[in-house]
Amino acid sequence: MRGHITPQANARLATYSIFTQLAAAAYVVALIIAIVALAWAEYRRQIGYIELGDPKMVPFVIAGLAIIAGLVTFIVAMIAFLLWFHKAIANLHAVGLAGLRARPVWSGASFFVPVAQLFVPFLAMRELWNRSHGEDEYQSRTGVTQVAIWWMSFVTGSLLVFFVTGLGLFNLVSPVKFIAPSLLNLSLMLSGLVFWCVAAAGLVVILRAITLAQATLMDEKTVFA
Repeated sequence: MRGHITPQANARLATYSIFTQLAAAAYVVALIIAIVALAWAEYRRQIGYIELGDPKMVPFVIAGLAIIAGLVTFIVAMIAFLLWFHKAIANLHAVGLAGLRARPVWSGASFFVPVAQLFVPFLAMRELWNRSHGEDEYQSRTGVTQVAIWWMSFVTGSLLVFFVTGLGLFNLVSPVKFIAPSLLNLSLMLSGLVFWCVAAAGLVVILRAITLAQATLMDEKTVFA
């Protein structure tokens, strides 16, 4: 190693981590409220016709507000996470570790690039975890349970939610309708939201572990500098 992580860089990483964790916690709360409200709304729908102003509309309103809150907190969490992700990878490059494949800018941007978004962020996070915890270049591809659970939960939840949402939008604008039982659509949507909650919780675990590991890396480098 020829460089080091400065105390300022480590403090910035910790700040990004805290903001991401707080936003992720708010996001999970919003999703849990949405899950309960959607299940409640479906039950109310099943027991009778609902008119505007009817008390039975309450769970639909709560679900809508919770989904909006979830979207807002997701955006905040995503911004904070991308800042953290960029800084954490940049720290490894600053230390001068050999054989790093992940690049700060591309690893974050890959979340928004079709196809690449399915595997690049996962590979970058796995390398980030391993190298931050002192693994060498040849062990950087070693599987990490926490990272695998986070990514599989995020991808699975996204596929389920986007499928149900996309199907609904398609039926709305297309003369061809794909009809599925409402309970099936609801089950898929709720399952997707649950997977997203697991992903958010998993991300918090990863943030804490990597941020702490890089702080230790900085301490060790400071001692032997």
